[in-house]
Amino acid sequence: MIDGPSRRLHLFTKDLLEHLYEKPNSKLVNTLAMLVTGVILGHHCQLWMIAIFLPVDVQVSSTVRRFERFIADKRVDVQTYFEPFVWAMHGSLGQETAYVILDCTQAGPKCRTLLAGLAYHGTVLPLGWKTYKGKKGHLKGDRHRDLLIQIAPYLRSYRQVIVLGDAEFSSEPVIGWLMKQRWAFVLRFQHRYQVQIEADGEWQTMKTVYEAVGMKASQVKHWEKATYTQKHQQSGLTLTVHWGEGQDEPLCLVSSLPASACPEQVYQMRSWIETLFGNQKSRGFNLARTHLTIPEQIDRLFLALAIASCMLLGLGTHIFITRQTKWVDRSERRDLSLFQLGFRSLLRFLTLNRLHRFKMYFRWDFQLPPPGFQPS
Repeated sequence: MIDGPSRRLHLFTKDLLEHLYEKPNSKLVNTLAMLVTGVILGHHCQLWMIAIFLPVDVQVSSTVRRFERFIADKRVDVQTYFEPFVWAMHGSLGQETAYVILDCTQAGPKCRTLLAGLAYHGTVLPLGWKTYKGKKGHLKGDRHRDLLIQIAPYLRSYRQVIVLGDAEFSSEPVIGWLMKQRWAFVLRFQHRYQVQIEADGEWQTMKTVYEAVGMKASQVKHWEKATYTQKHQQSGLTLTVHWGEGQDEPLCLVSSLPASACPEQVYQMRSWIETLFGNQKSRGFNLARTHLTIPEQIDRLFLALAIASCMLLGLGTHIFITRQTKWVDRSERRDLSLFQLGFRSLLRFLTLNRLHRFKMYFRWDFQLPPPGFQPS
């Protein structure tokens, strides 16, 4: 290997992975470390782009073939390889309330990746994912439930778990499973769904219900102890309609939370996953531009992206809480996200040969000031 910043990052990442895994396969771990290194330095997930930034004096095509063998290798179980990062994150976080966000994103030209993550200071820490064939449209509720079952062991120590998702996730398999687990939820649903506001009352569309009370923009209405959908009749739930200022139509939410918990405000965190997807795609690793079309291979590629994201978010947290942001951001205000703080700090460490200063923290007990914040 040729000495330089990329070699230092590769060796550092390899040491980190070997430390986390109990019985590491040295060849697989080395290749995974190369993938993570190339993803960070290349800021791209196409294999040739990753290979270009690696400190190996061989043809790029040879390195690409090595990566292709790795992502096709069935021994690389994604959950097994990512689980140590999940436990490391939970080890430094409090155990009060976990806000779990579900969503789907395009991965390459023919696939969609379903992801569950932990809401974290305006973004999301990945917990688990699964890729399926399909360019658009909603995945079936059974697949959503299967992902929740996969990540459930990570969340057992939390006092409360609240799941957030858009209309794709407000299905009977998901809600039924969440209620059995006694996990709370706030999920969006379509206004055409049939609901029952009072016991033994008539079934009406949600649109009929909120139009009957004359809802207007900037208003929020709650109906507690309602029954959700005539087909599945899940009772004791809260229906919330929030008509935001300037919105063409209101937002309909079904929740297990009481109205006093303001489900419409809790649901606002759901948009945080767009920050993670932005980091994985257009503002980061360009996942949508991968040429891979086999779901299992995309899952293994996403493993490298998820590890890179955790490293950068953890470093960004460390840089912020130790007040070192002035090295990469403006001193009088905040312009960078935690991800960008971590990314730029890592590049700075590599340039100055100070990678020994790399640390990952994950903490709830701090507040990011809004972008452009001017301290008093």
